[in-house]
Amino acid sequence: MEFDPTYYNICSTRTVQSEKRGFFNEFCVDVRDACGDKWLQNYFGKLKSNAARVLSIFSDREVCDPVLGVLEHVQPVFKPKDALFSAQRRAQADKLLLMSSEGTVVEEAVRELLQQALMAANLAVMRAPDKNADLSIDDGLSLALAYRSRASILIRLGEGEAALSDLKLATNFGLDLKGSGDYYCKMAKAYATMGEPAKAEISLKIAEKLPGSDSGHIAVCRQEIASMKPPKKESSTEQLPKLTHGENPELRGASRVVKLVETKDKGRFVVASEGVRTGDVVLCEEPVAACLIPSYFGTNCHHCFKRLHTPVSCLHCSGVAFCSAQCMGEACSSYHRFECEFMDLLIGSGMSILCFIALRIFTQAKSLEDGLSTANLLFEHLCSHEDERHAEDYLQRSLMAGFLLRILQKSLYFGRRKTEGVNPTAVELQVATALLGLLQVLQYNAHQIYQTQVTEEHRFDGSKTVYVGAGLYGTGSYFNHECWPSVAGHFVGKKLVLTATKPHRPNEVVAVNYGPIFINMNLKERQRSLRGRYSFSCNCMACQENWPLLQKLDKQVRFWCTSANCVNLLKFPKDLAKDVRCPRCRKNISLKESVSKLIKVEELYREAARAMEEQKTLEAIELFKEGIEMFFHVAALPHKDTLVAQQSLLKCLSDTGTTFKK
Repeated sequence: MEFDPTYYNICSTRTVQSEKRGFFNEFCVDVRDACGDKWLQNYFGKLKSNAARVLSIFSDREVCDPVLGVLEHVQPVFKPKDALFSAQRRAQADKLLLMSSEGTVVEEAVRELLQQALMAANLAVMRAPDKNADLSIDDGLSLALAYRSRASILIRLGEGEAALSDLKLATNFGLDLKGSGDYYCKMAKAYATMGEPAKAEISLKIAEKLPGSDSGHIAVCRQEIASMKPPKKESSTEQLPKLTHGENPELRGASRVVKLVETKDKGRFVVASEGVRTGDVVLCEEPVAACLIPSYFGTNCHHCFKRLHTPVSCLHCSGVAFCSAQCMGEACSSYHRFECEFMDLLIGSGMSILCFIALRIFTQAKSLEDGLSTANLLFEHLCSHEDERHAEDYLQRSLMAGFLLRILQKSLYFGRRKTEGVNPTAVELQVATALLGLLQVLQYNAHQIYQTQVTEEHRFDGSKTVYVGAGLYGTGSYFNHECWPSVAGHFVGKKLVLTATKPHRPNEVVAVNYGPIFINMNLKERQRSLRGRYSFSCNCMACQENWPLLQKLDKQVRFWCTSANCVNLLKFPKDLAKDVRCPRCRKNISLKESVSKLIKVEELYREAARAMEEQKTLEAIELFKEGIEMFFHVAALPHKDTLVAQQSLLKCLSDTGTTFKK
């Protein structure tokens, strides 16, 4: 496949700057115009190390003026809190809740009013400042009051667990509720909606014992609880699988059934260490670092990526949301304290999600030294294609490394600096150098993180994949590409799970797919895409044999020769009653048993499809596993029904991962 430099440059550029409208693109153009071709090609392009490249953009007279001129103006840009706006949204939520309680409102309208009230309360929570941050409004208790209002709405919606969490947060942020009978009445109602009448009664008895308790109000509350019917809880399908035969002590997050090997032409990659069966879980790995795509900041937890329902906000900014106080605490005690005030600036730069991950590797680290160690190890062990990069690519990435370094400087990542100037110290230069290395590594090693959106009517019909983030997986990065993968990848939260979709012989490559897949992209398009995006040409079986697209694939099947140690493939026999002569081993063999097994395979596929129709996900998985395993013992790909079965198995496995209903 002939190399297309224009396509390669476009692909490479988009891994740094994904949005043309961001200011970083203009910054790059200005620096490029200032330095000129002579300096870029004859000097910068001949530098041999990332350290030299980073030092160059800060010190060489041809570029340092436009670089320093932009970076010195980096300032916090973020969405601040607004106590007045929060109070207004809370008042709106309280009004809608009151309207929903009027006896004349029909049931459907009640539900709609409560949903509108919840939306207003969520906004009140998101925009409310921390306790005592603005004493002029709500006596500094806007956040606590917002949580209390939302708790009342959640009780009416039958969401007791979330209501209890909000009541706890209301007290944490300053409301003295534990001496209030109303507080314990709300707790009692919350427990009642959870189907826990004993705890509800205990809460009511505590309310009765409080000084000045309103016995009439408590009696009404008890009557309301008696008439409550706990809503039917929807069971979660999410399951975190166990690694087959346990974790490989030499390969973090990987099963013992796989191992890492290295060759001169392919580098490091994963193969089967022993026989791998269809359905074996070969990887279950947490990311080294993962970031949510900014367009999902309003719908997903910034920390765990869970779909938001009752968001918990950062106490300083209104730009990101969390699914719980725990996620908020974990994020704000590590990476978000550095990123918080610069989040809108980072988004406004137009930088790609990979740049967010490079920054996150440092901001989430327990110490600067840990961040440097992690970044340097990743650059040492993962593919970066240093030799194939050109001067303009290195300049763009060096400028991004400089911008990210400036964010770290301004966010006090390095502590209080002696000067506000941009010029980095020796340690800061090490960080910028490591960031430049990460920006190269991430281009070829990051994984998109997805969730499956299902409909109310059916878990499979109408379901779709939604890419919400990206992450870097240390072991996951070692899996090579094939245009028809031998494992299926899905996500449980941010954890990457890889499951075998075919049996593997010892030392057989265990392959994922990087995007171009033979069933819907022809050989020429796949090779162009892989060469442009990942700097390699694929030589997998689908490419060697130029398998047709799925829609053009016929129903033909190729059987393995049944003679011992022969690996020849034979066409479907014209007459099953007669033996077939294998041209390789020159033996006459019968394919009756192979054909009989194929008939059984196709019956298993049909049973699995029926299980999917009935939304019996786990049953379908077992049937697909059995059928696919049997197929590969007697025949080889491409086989249309088996390809569809492998795709369906991926759908079923994804249904056991993170899903959501819109």
